[in-house]
Amino acid sequence: MDNLTMDLVRLTKRNRDGSFGTQKNRQRGLTAMAAELKHLGYSLKTSRSIKPKHVNALVDHWRDSGLTKATIRNRMSWLRWWAQKVDKVSILDKDNASYELNDDRTERQNIAFTLHPDQLDALTDRHVQAAVLLQAAFGLRREEAMKIIPKEAIKKDCLRLKGSWTKGGRPRTVPIVSQHQRVVLSAVAQIAADGSLIPEERSYAQHMRIYERQVHGAGITRAHGLRHKYAQARYEKLTGMKCPINGGPGRSLMSDEQYELDRQARQRISKELGHNRIEITDVYLGRLLQGGSALCS
Repeated sequence: MDNLTMDLVRLTKRNRDGSFGTQKNRQRGLTAMAAELKHLGYSLKTSRSIKPKHVNALVDHWRDSGLTKATIRNRMSWLRWWAQKVDKVSILDKDNASYELNDDRTERQNIAFTLHPDQLDALTDRHVQAAVLLQAAFGLRREEAMKIIPKEAIKKDCLRLKGSWTKGGRPRTVPIVSQHQRVVLSAVAQIAADGSLIPEERSYAQHMRIYERQVHGAGITRAHGLRHKYAQARYEKLTGMKCPINGGPGRSLMSDEQYELDRQARQRISKELGHNRIEITDVYLGRLLQGGSALCS
């Protein structure tokens, strides 16, 4: 039994939340995660060593293993319990939608969110405001929008994201295709100067708490919806059609040329969002059906 496994067993024995069956299932699930992390190449000395990259690696591993969303959501509840008990709740997003693990009720809803000027003005912390602008203009995850160093990322025709800023450590580029994006980048670069969008006097966890308070106070209840809005706007730009979840044509109403445009757009958007599977775009754009409608995956 390695160090992490032993520490997790001790953690579950010190915190006997729930029924006996719940406790046993949780302990079994957490020790299995320790084994999976070891298999994935991560050697954590204690339960307090867990970081966002470990959470992302587990979610990607479970998804690649073919587990259902319901099963992964159940495992996420164990992960959140673990994070809470070691006082590191900020390493996980509060909403499963951030991990593309929407439940059955939200899977049929379009959660795309348009940022309104009054909401932006309500963000009194300029670093938070800059991060939200990046989320809306480039479809970045909130962690990426905080950790990015604009001075290093902004290139002539794209935003080049380093692996140390992104989910899963996968570097990627996001194209600059509009004047609005250039205006956003100019403003963000001035705020960040030579650093990231996390002020020097704050840790990532401290800034995350400020971010969450700010966006909640501004009425931005689902900042992840900005990422969905970006994907849908990109689809319309690339194909000349509305995406299925916005009432665009189903497969039977598409010509062969339109279907090819759909496929190419999904591949491109998947890469821009930092995913390595085209199927994940169903969450953002809606799944193609044979009829004239669509279903959000």
